[in-house]
Amino acid sequence: MSDKRSEVVAAGLEGVVAGETAICRIDGEKGELLYRGYSIADLAERSSFEEAAHLLWLGELPDKRGLAR
Repeated sequence: MSDKRSEVVAAGLEGVVAGETAICRIDGEKGELLYRGYSIADLAERSSFEEAAHLLWLGELPDKRGLAR
């Protein structure tokens, strides 16, 4: 017995969701890449590696005490 399912093939990747995550969001129409709600451009310009790592791992930017730890 054959399984006859209709398949929809999208042209390119427009409208194709490759995965969902709480860490990152891409809005191609606005040209935005956000990590945990922060613009990647702002993070690159204003935060250290340690601050960005803390944000990605724990979900928030660290305060001075958290950064020292």
